[in-house]
Amino acid sequence: MVVRCVACGFLYQRPRVRDENLADCYPDHYPRHQEPSPRIPLRGSAARVRAVRRALASGLGYDGFRDARAGLLTRLRARLLWRRLRWDCPPWRSGGRYLDVGCGSGGSLGAARALGWRVAGIEVDPAAAEKARRFSDEIHVGDVLTARFVAGSFDVISAFHVLEHVPDPVAVARRMLEWLAPGGLVIIEVPNAGGLGASLFGRAWSGLELPRHLSHFTPESLARAVEQAGGRVAWCWHQAKPRYYLWSLGHWLRDRGWDRVACAAAGRPAYGVLKLLLELTLPLARWARRGEVIRIGVVPRVG
Repeated sequence: MVVRCVACGFLYQRPRVRDENLADCYPDHYPRHQEPSPRIPLRGSAARVRAVRRALASGLGYDGFRDARAGLLTRLRARLLWRRLRWDCPPWRSGGRYLDVGCGSGGSLGAARALGWRVAGIEVDPAAAEKARRFSDEIHVGDVLTARFVAGSFDVISAFHVLEHVPDPVAVARRMLEWLAPGGLVIIEVPNAGGLGASLFGRAWSGLELPRHLSHFTPESLARAVEQAGGRVAWCWHQAKPRYYLWSLGHWLRDRGWDRVACAAAGRPAYGVLKLLLELTLPLARWARRGEVIRIGVVPRVG
């Protein structure tokens, strides 16, 4: 079950899966461990590539892609593309060294390498780590806290949907900050236990993912964990995708014994209609800062 700390409001699994049994909670088909499909941004038509280069240069610091001759249409398209690109591409930092903690089969590594980063990864699953080696020879197989990277050796470090899986998220965040070079950035993404979906669906919320998720973060509790690790939150983004709500809806229906209704909702006609409705309404959840996922940028705390 999930319980709440009466002192600080932090949500966590209790009783918790023993550390030695954590690996047994992950099926062979676990998505992050499957074949990577990197979202390489510099693909498509020549016009799209020009717009992507403009968006990367103007919004994410990739000055090498800057083109002063970009026309009005390219600039407008770049503005539209930027919101999605910022979720798929790390912001550029001088030095160009990128580490993905919990890299799975290497999707984020592939995208970063295509943009000119020198990449490295950490992955606990040996089969997934072997797939990630197509993008980097520098893959540590094992727990984050056993990795032996030198302090100050990375300019951007990401941990996408990692902290909720580990026994000691503060220790993991502290280790990432130790590996960060001056002027660098740690990017952390977790499900938002303070979001709209968690409020609507309760125990059927897909973000619980018991027993794999040991901790459940809100923006406030994630900020406290980061502060305990020696960092501070520089920015916080919210994301709301239809599939998260549709997964939760399926769990909610099945919990009530409405399996046929759940199957009908997952079928192509109904799923398509529900997805369209959600696409139109979910920006409101993001603007209200009640998204299903939160992503934060973390820098070392000074003083």
